[in-house]
Amino acid sequence: MANTQHEASAPYVTAPVRFSLLEGLLVFCTAGLYLPVWFFLATRDIRRITDDDEITPFLWSLVPLVFIVQPIALKRFFVYLRRAEKRLNIRRWPAFFDYLWMILFFSCGLFFAIVSVVEVETVYRVLVSVGSIIIFMFLHARLNTLRKRCKTESVAARRWGYNSLEWIMVLVFTPIILLLFLYTYINSDLHKNLRAKKLIQQEQALQERLEAHQEQLEAQQEDARERQEENN
Repeated sequence: MANTQHEASAPYVTAPVRFSLLEGLLVFCTAGLYLPVWFFLATRDIRRITDDDEITPFLWSLVPLVFIVQPIALKRFFVYLRRAEKRLNIRRWPAFFDYLWMILFFSCGLFFAIVSVVEVETVYRVLVSVGSIIIFMFLHARLNTLRKRCKTESVAARRWGYNSLEWIMVLVFTPIILLLFLYTYINSDLHKNLRAKKLIQQEQALQERLEAHQEQLEAQQEDARERQEENN
């Protein structure tokens, strides 16, 4: 009952509460390009709750795009988030989970930076993509608890929590990206054209030639021994 009264009387206005699964789908179907929007709105809401002019939402929208600044920026983000939770008297995560979240999220960003220059099997890309989205969904669920205590205001005209453009992106691009992942994984010709695959094939061919040459030498040595025995 106390929580209900607190929610009704909260003077802060934030973005609406939205399902974590659908937020995850937005991240997936935009290949992560929705994350800058999410960080912009999250830091905007935190700034409104904490009255902290130090927070600049526009700059925070760049954090997901520049992974090298994330170790410092994400630590600062959690400091702001914990201040907002304290202001609203919300139970916070243990500090250990904050650091664990940051390590996992940064590791995913580092992985994608590496695979942009080094070829990696599609299945590993998919697994890390799904893992990073699940990690993001935990943080969004935490932000939802913050927004539940405040008055909410739509950013744009919405249907069932999302505006029309977001629904189009989820419904159209999610199956397209899934099909692209599937095509890349099952297309044997595409796999054969990967440099990593070519190197493995070259090593296998070299190993086979070495084994054939070794067998040929052993056969010649055996023939030489037989001739020597016949001469003796």
